[in-house]
Amino acid sequence: MDEADTSLKAYDTLYKSVPAIGFLNRKKRVRAYIEVTKIAQQMIDGEEISEDQALYLLSILVRKYSRFQKASMMTALNLSAIKRKKISSVGLKYANDFRCSMKMMPVDYDNSIQP
Repeated sequence: MDEADTSLKAYDTLYKSVPAIGFLNRKKRVRAYIEVTKIAQQMIDGEEISEDQALYLLSILVRKYSRFQKASMMTALNLSAIKRKKISSVGLKYANDFRCSMKMMPVDYDNSIQP
């Protein structure tokens, strides 16, 4: 299987893993983002895809699937309120990139004071 087939298969897996969210439900949107990015992180850890491929697939998913776009937006807006251990490293990186695209400062868990 070549890289294009692997990426297509990974995209399909991520697309199908976006759960139903409901109407104006912030917690479910954040939970959906965390679930999808954990699956992407598992693919990275299993060496199915690279981190760059995962970030690219997440960006395509945001542009093509409004349910995931809303989940990503809600997560990016509330990233500082989410505990670091709940979000995968690829999820944190993409959420920070999303924040930067909205002209917001990235969240740096290493340098922030957590209660």
